[in-house]
Amino acid sequence: MICTCDGCNTKYLLSDEKVPAQGIRVRCPKCRFVWRLMPAVDKSVFEISSGTFTDEAPVVESQKSEWASLERSLSDLAGRMSPQMEEETVIEEKPAAVAERVVEDPEARKKKERSKRLARVFVSDILVYNKDKRDKGLASGELMTVLGPEIKKAWEAYKEKIGPNVVESTDYFREALNEILADGQKVF
Repeated sequence: MICTCDGCNTKYLLSDEKVPAQGIRVRCPKCRFVWRLMPAVDKSVFEISSGTFTDEAPVVESQKSEWASLERSLSDLAGRMSPQMEEETVIEEKPAAVAERVVEDPEARKKKERSKRLARVFVSDILVYNKDKRDKGLASGELMTVLGPEIKKAWEAYKEKIGPNVVESTDYFREALNEILADGQKVF
């Protein structure tokens, strides 16, 4: 099946077997948007005889059974769509060959790069001025406790520079903390 990210409209080719009947939550590897992906619906269920239906036309028995079948199918589909919290799946398939390429706005790209760079700068400053504390905290497993005030101060400065929209929609600061302060470990 070809699925489209609701966040950035990138299309991905995903095998039907990877999507269970109740659907899955997926995360776009490009924009990190999360959405619920349901399995492809068998369109033959929705095919109804070629007769026309108007308010004046009587409904014959064969049409009633087709409508009942359609209602059952829709009811089954609604039952499968009940919200269940399951583990989130990140799409790892390659983009579909027929997928349209999304051209990223140059201004948006500059803002994204600036946000990443600023996160790395603030976290690097923490490391430069607190190398011994970082080494001790990393060795003891208490990195957050040891550098908590410095991290909070850097976080507040980052939020002020970048703005709330970018801060809420990205993990650049957390990624910089894990990469620079935690030496690539997933501590934060």
